[in-house]
Amino acid sequence: MKKMRNIVCAALSVCMLAVPLSSSFIFNVGAENVDELQAKMEELDRESEKYQAELDEYEEDISKQEAYSEALLNKINVLNQKITLTKDAIRNKQADIDAQVEALRERLHLIYKAGSASNLEILLGAKDFDDFIDKMTLVKSLSDYDKKMISDLNEQIKTNQDQKDMLENELNELNTLLEENKNVLSELTKKSAEAQAALEAASGQKKATEEQIAAYFAEQDALAKAASEAEAAAAKQRAAEQQKAQAETQQRQQAAQPATSAPAASGESDNDDGDDDSGSGSYDEPGSDTYDDYTPTGSGYLWPCPGYYFLSSLWNEDRYTYNHGAIDIAGGDIYGAEVVAAESGTVYDTCTYCTHDYPKDMGDSCGCGGGFGNYVWLEHSGGKETIYGHLSAVYVSPGQYVTKGQIIGRVGTTGHSTGPHLHFECHYNGAKYNPMDELSAYWGMVSY
Repeated sequence: MKKMRNIVCAALSVCMLAVPLSSSFIFNVGAENVDELQAKMEELDRESEKYQAELDEYEEDISKQEAYSEALLNKINVLNQKITLTKDAIRNKQADIDAQVEALRERLHLIYKAGSASNLEILLGAKDFDDFIDKMTLVKSLSDYDKKMISDLNEQIKTNQDQKDMLENELNELNTLLEENKNVLSELTKKSAEAQAALEAASGQKKATEEQIAAYFAEQDALAKAASEAEAAAAKQRAAEQQKAQAETQQRQQAAQPATSAPAASGESDNDDGDDDSGSGSYDEPGSDTYDDYTPTGSGYLWPCPGYYFLSSLWNEDRYTYNHGAIDIAGGDIYGAEVVAAESGTVYDTCTYCTHDYPKDMGDSCGCGGGFGNYVWLEHSGGKETIYGHLSAVYVSPGQYVTKGQIIGRVGTTGHSTGPHLHFECHYNGAKYNPMDELSAYWGMVSY
């Protein structure tokens, strides 16, 4: 985190030295706050784990309670069936009791109709001793039967009632347990819902925190990019000002003394011949040419694309893997603009077969013309040459002599080009050099 802050701060410092930054590049979230947000994220993670553990526990308890409730309900169902069967048995027994009571009532009724004789009257009515013995046995039997019948009836009634009371008490106990378990389930469900709500709240806070952190780093990236772009623009401006100052110095030196002949070339030309920027083209490897050793004195070339003075790429521009060996002239409506010979000379070579006249991605090239697309290559006196690349139309052919200012083609975006522009390149004895040395009179008109 500290390393990232140091990198951003360094880039910001460079940017502020190069050009003023607008207020839009002020962080909405301080770098220190990111540590706080990340600490908050960790705390939310811990809370989420705690709530999840509680949820798991509640769900386990709820599952157990639900199983218990189901067991109680099954037991209650079995007991209700038992009660139903017991009631049926009681009804059957009650029917027997009622039948016995009815028989006893009928017998007593008959005795009553017979005159309600007492046991003594029955005995005194005996005809002889044997009859007396028989009647006494009868009286005793009737008395014991009645007593036993009444006693049995009372016992059956009591047994039925006790059994009925026992089943009803058991049913009441089961219903009480079931109600208590419902209350436990309700409480567990409530706690589970609270834990779920807390977990969702923590998840929501975590997501919001993640968005804050992402926004912070996105703003960091935007600032770093702005700083890099500002530094690149400042470097481009410094390079242009340096080139302009060198050109003015050369002009003053030329005005003060006669021009001297250019030194003989001691280097070979670069064989690369492609272009890879929207308004740029190059093929120099870093250090492949010592450009200053082959820079001739200014000769007053004509601007090769009249009316368009915006340079989208400067001479020797650093492109990380190589330096740009030309200038690129661009503009919003430059497509189809006239391209003229900067100096009189003979057409050394052309390419006219490229039909890929449309913008390409940075890493994409049709390969036509070695990357130049349609081009014109002119030879001038004194070992000088000029190349005009990415043309949409070519109006001259090899071997043809052209005069300074003659229209030789039109601006396009053929070859390795990401947008319409003119790639203008200068050679001296086969080595590239800064075209602005030949176009120094136009420094007051160009922009970049």
